[in-house]
Amino acid sequence: MINKRKIGKLDLEITEIGMGTAPLGGWPEEVHEKDASDTLEAAWEQGIRYFDTAPLYGSGMAEIRVGNFLENKNRDDFIISTKVGRLIVNTDDSKASQKFLGSPKNKDSKFDFSYDGAMQSFEDSLERLKLDRIDILHLHDPDNHPDHFQEAKDGAIKAMIKLKEEGLVTALGCGLNQNEMLVEFAKMGCFDCFLLAGRYTLLDQTSLDELMPICEKNNISLILGGVFNSGILINPSPQSYFDYTKLDSDWFENLEKSLVRKPKPFESADYWLSKANKIKSVCDNFDTTLKKAAIQFPYFNNIVSSCVLGMNTPKQVKENTSDYRQKLSSEFWKFLYDNELVDKRSQIK
Repeated sequence: MINKRKIGKLDLEITEIGMGTAPLGGWPEEVHEKDASDTLEAAWEQGIRYFDTAPLYGSGMAEIRVGNFLENKNRDDFIISTKVGRLIVNTDDSKASQKFLGSPKNKDSKFDFSYDGAMQSFEDSLERLKLDRIDILHLHDPDNHPDHFQEAKDGAIKAMIKLKEEGLVTALGCGLNQNEMLVEFAKMGCFDCFLLAGRYTLLDQTSLDELMPICEKNNISLILGGVFNSGILINPSPQSYFDYTKLDSDWFENLEKSLVRKPKPFESADYWLSKANKIKSVCDNFDTTLKKAAIQFPYFNNIVSSCVLGMNTPKQVKENTSDYRQKLSSEFWKFLYDNELVDKRSQIK
């Protein structure tokens, strides 16, 4: 089985590996119905009991697939999270189906951080998931427009608090690729966890600056996405990606345009590739893989409750859970620490 960790101060535990379902919604490649079901079954067989989804993923397709799979499982045997901030709408010209391959061509998503929009999104998710309650409800990507942060504070977050008060939601969270806005949300005092992608990984530990200290102070757990930093921590090369952006000479400019996060002045494709390759060299010397080290690194920090891994085949599930279970030596981690290849504030023990 897979170990479990608590969320904040709540009586809620999730498995240290969670299954991310964006791939089951058709990103970055189409996944057929049976393959999606087989992947979910493999995750269950390997002991994964935490499933993260969202309306965005395939315009509801991922939620439907997860709901169909979990329908015959004991409700107390799994934890599920979904998100608010977008509504699925009917359309004659779906741009979502161009990104989430195989998803409905007559469906798309639109941002809506209003109170009513969050309530509607929640109800729609319950219907697609065939559930009457959600364990963790995340605010999803409130950083794609300058107005969304305040709109969410005035609307969606109030709706989320109401749903928690009514017992329809157990924990409140927010999913982002950046530290800065989560620091501001941490000050509100209503969040139990954050789903943070890419900022506490074997490559990038910038959440140690401000986010992790304030989370620790406020009993906010971190659920980590993007532990491979979009692929650079599997196979670093100019053809790989970091923060969903190809690591070519235009990486910095393209990342700025993407609005995923604001890159710092010192960052460049060469900077991140050089760092990744140095860590890979250590992995080679210790006869292990960069991918295995990336999966295992976050768990040294007690504020981390789970790592959500996107998977779309049973083979990926088995490889990732095997990498999680086959623990690397203390000598390996000490070498990274002593050679300053990870932040000295990282908990390596």
